[in-house]
Amino acid sequence: WGGPDDDPHTFPLATRVHYRFPARPASARAPNGLPAVDLHWYDGGLKPPRPVGLPDDVKLPRSGVIFVGSDGLLMHGSYGGEPRLFPESLAEKAEGVPESYPRIEESHVANWVKACKEGGVASCPFDYGAGLTEVLLLGIVALRTGNGRKIEYDGTAMRVTNVARANEFLTREYRDGWEV
Repeated sequence: WGGPDDDPHTFPLATRVHYRFPARPASARAPNGLPAVDLHWYDGGLKPPRPVGLPDDVKLPRSGVIFVGSDGLLMHGSYGGEPRLFPESLAEKAEGVPESYPRIEESHVANWVKACKEGGVASCPFDYGAGLTEVLLLGIVALRTGNGRKIEYDGTAMRVTNVARANEFLTREYRDGWEV
């Protein structure tokens, strides 16, 4: 995408977006707090650089995730399929990590339908999915405000704090009868 003056009704064929999440203080879910995290999103056929520590004979997944930690790498395909640890010597240590979220037997979509029909809780409920969607859409906001431009977002106020124009993309005017 060339920038904000391009056609606002189309999207780029491929994107690379960098997110930086600051460290967070202790909470009920994370008693020791959470460290800062960098997230790099690639799509449209773009691939990340090959991470240090990934053996030469291991191919990057066609689609998936690579977590890069201080002790090694965790790589998996779409929706968490086929997880692998590197170096492989970490496998024994990983077996001792307690499960923190229940595993689902069916697909992600089937789990959601089952929760709707049977009144259960989906593995990715709306209160979690809404925040995840907000983060990903902010990547599009950054693209719309200018390729390569950094935006800073105040999640509590739901406002971009350093590029006023970016806030235009956070809301819209609805047709009569379709207001939110």
